[in-house]
Parts: sequence; C-alpha cells; structure tokens
Amino acid sequence: MTTKGLPMARSPIPLGAGPTIPGAPPTPLIVQYLYVHEHGEAFHYPTVRADSSAAGVAVRYLECALTQVASLRLQNVPCDLALATNLEPGDLGRVGGELMSCIQAFGVEILPTEYRHRPSEGTEAYVSSRYVLDAIVSATAGQPANRQLWLTDLDCVWVKPEMVFASAPPPSEIGCIYIGYGADWDTVGHGEHGLTRGAIGEMASEMGGSAEVPPWVGGELLTGTPATLRELVRACDEFDERLDGQDRALPNEEQILSLVGATGRVQFRDLSAVARRMSTGPRNQAARVDDPTSIGLWHLPSEKGLSLRRAAYEILGGRTTRLRRDLTEPERAARRFNVAGTGLARRVRDDGWIAKQRVRSAMLAVLHLQ
Repeated sequence: MTTKGLPMARSPIPLGAGPTIPGAPPTPLIVQYLYVHEHGEAFHYPTVRADSSAAGVAVRYLECALTQVASLRLQNVPCDLALATNLEPGDLGRVGGELMSCIQAFGVEILPTEYRHRPSEGTEAYVSSRYVLDAIVSATAGQPANRQLWLTDLDCVWVKPEMVFASAPPPSEIGCIYIGYGADWDTVGHGEHGLTRGAIGEMASEMGGSAEVPPWVGGELLTGTPATLRELVRACDEFDERLDGQDRALPNEEQILSLVGATGRVQFRDLSAVARRMSTGPRNQAARVDDPTSIGLWHLPSEKGLSLRRAAYEILGGRTTRLRRDLTEPERAARRFNVAGTGLARRVRDDGWIAKQRVRSAMLAVLHLQ
C-alpha cells in the first residue's frame, strides 16, 4: 500500500531481505509512525530542532525515519518495514517529498493512519504522543498471529538488529524499555496526574494494583504479536475511560502505558539490555550508558537535526558506502551517532548549527506575529 500522489524513486540500497524459509516464522515487521499536525493545531517539541511549521517538523522527523530505514537495509536485515502516518502529498514540500520518496523506495509500506487516540482537550502539550496506539491498530490489521511487530520512535538506529530480534518476549508479553527515573521525578512537565512513577503507583493502587512504585514504560519501543499489541490498545482505552469518569487524564503515552503495566492489566518485559535511550551531547545531564556498543537499538532523541540529519542526506544523495561500513563496526557507529562522545570540531559544528536554527526560528516567529 502506498499513499496516492507521493513520488517514488529507485533505491540506492539493495533490499536484500532474501527468501522466506518454509516453516519459519514470518519476518519481523518494524513500524515507525509519524503524525503531521493539522493546520492551526498548536504543538511544541523542544528537541526537534526545526521551525515552528508542521512541514518543518515533518521534514526533521522524516530525516530520522530515513536513517532508521537505512540502518536496517544497509545491513541486509531480513525484515519488513512500514510507516504509519497521516501524511498527505501537499504536506511535505520539495525536501519532504524527496525524503518520503527515498523511504518508499527502500520497500517501506505506507500505512495511512487516522489519529483517534488523541489526548483529552486541554492536556495535549505533546499532541502526537499517543499516535503509537493508532499505529498499532493500523499495523496489526491482517498480520499473521505469530508475527513479531516492533514499533519504534523515528529517531532510532538499529546497530545489532538480530540481537534485538532474538530478545522478543513471549506472546503473552509486550517488550519495552524501562526508563530509570527517580520515584518522584516529574517526567512529564504538564498536567496534574501521574507525573511521576510514585504518582502512577498511587493511581494503580486505587485501581486494584500493587502499592509499590512501578517502572516507567518508555514509548520509544513496543514489541509484541498482533493480538497482544491490540490487547494493549484495549487496555489503554479502558483505563482512559475510567479516568475520564473521574475527571482525570494522562496526556502522554508513557503515562498510560506505565499505569496499565502497574495494575497488571498488561504484562511488560524490559528490553533495556538490548535497546536503550542514549544520552548524547555535552549538555545532556541524563545518565550515560557505560557500553553503548553492547546495545542493539539506539534511541537518539538529541541527535535530531545533527547526526541523524547528516546521515539522511548522505543516503538521499546515494553516498551510502561510509554509513554501511560504520554500521558493520559498532565503534564507528558510536562515533558517527555521538553515543561515544565526540571531539571539539564536531561539537563546534553541532553547536553552530543549533544556534543557527534558533536564530532562524526566532526570526520566523517575529515575521509570523507581524
């Protein structure tokens, strides 16, 4: 399935997935998801490093999506790829159209996906945070019962895909990444309810769950079979309805995921041994991963506009030799994507680009007010 009107291009990267072995389980399906904001819809993403237009944000995330796709295709990983999105051809502009064309050319199936699981009105600071639930609905439709689906944030890179695939949980569980926030650390920054692990634990206790402080379920990776993933969506819907009846709401996906896990309604399995949110950049104060090259899937939220953008335009220009080589050697990949630190020249280049983006965004904001 493709979105009507989106341009197609010839892939500079061989797909190389190879034939399916008779009797073997279906190849894994990796699903990324991108919600493009509607005209007049307010939004704020502090780490996206793009101007305030929906098209500008979409381009920045499409750069990430293309880099993630290439991290799999360049390693000739047997898998299928999909992008759940509400994108329309007119949303993209020239650069966005070229990025989307390249993504499709690598064999990515486009899944038109309406946003139905929106945050409650008045709680939507991160409007698109719950779009993953709609991506699950779209991606699981018609899939074999024993297929493993991997839903990932766009700003991820697969360094050791086979190792990650081998960590898939049993069919009754959802694989995810537990985030090691302190029990009283406000990880959300807006709203009134469920802002900390402790607060989620209190809500879970009121709903029949354990009184212990639960783990915080990250939203960057969810994996399971179609039936288990659909059950996760049903559980979120049930709990949203119960909270709505109490005039309470949990606006982002990590809050509701953590709550359904804390009550035991859904069984999660922590995959932090193979997939992690990676802290990059000198100003990032989060704890560092001691051995990033031992991790198979890197979530790189601070590399939007930086290493992920640079990789995307190398791919778009057909210059994939160096990236392919870097992906075969995790130490090289760690330097490329800044998870192993970087030198002064790279820091100066990154800081200069970030400063330029901030000035540009400020100027556009002034012009918009005039």
